[in-house]
Amino acid sequence: MQINKQRFINQTQNNLVISITGNKRSGKTLLLTLLLYIDYLLGRKIYTNFPVHFPHEIIDVDKMINLDVELQNATIGITEMHMIADSRKHGRKQNLQLSYFVTQSGHRSVNLYYDTQFNNTVDKRIRQNCDIDIIVENLFYDQDMDGFNDTFLMTIVNKQFDTIQEKIFYGKPIFDMYDGDVIINPFTMKELKKKI
Repeated sequence: MQINKQRFINQTQNNLVISITGNKRSGKTLLLTLLLYIDYLLGRKIYTNFPVHFPHEIIDVDKMINLDVELQNATIGITEMHMIADSRKHGRKQNLQLSYFVTQSGHRSVNLYYDTQFNNTVDKRIRQNCDIDIIVENLFYDQDMDGFNDTFLMTIVNKQFDTIQEKIFYGKPIFDMYDGDVIINPFTMKELKKKI
C-alpha cells in the first residue's frame, strides 16, 4: 500500500501522546492502525495490544508499567485504553505506574497512541498528557461503491499549537491491516502474544 508522506499530524516528533475517540464502529481502531503503520514506515518499532498485519510486537501491561528498557524509539498503540487505565480506578497501582510511564515517555522517545469510546473513561493523568485529541466519525459513505462504508471524518485538536482541523480520510486501504473484531482483554494479552 502506498501512503502519502504528507502527514496530517507531525509524527516525526517523538514522545507524542494521541487519544482517538468516537462512537462504536466509528473508525477509532482503523485510524489507530493507520498512525501505527505510518510510524512503522518511518522506521519506528511498533508495539500493540491488538494484532496488526505488519511487523509489530504484542505488548502487555507489565512491560509498559515496569518501564521496560526495550521501549525506546518506539510507538505503542493501545486499543480500548479504558480497560487498562480505567478512570474509576485512578488510585490503583497499575494506573499510577502507567501514568508515570506516559510522563516519562519523552525521555525514551516513545509515542503512545490510544483509542477509547469516551476519553473521560481513561485515567485523568494520561488524558492530561495528551498532545493531540482526535475525534473520529464514520460518515456512512461508500466512496468506491463496493458495499462498505469507507469514508471517515477526523477532528484533530492539537493542544500543542491550540489548533483544530477537520480532515476526511478513505479507510479501505487500512481495512485489511488489522482485525476489527478482536476482543481486547488486558488480562489475556500475554496469551495473545503467544498466538502471534
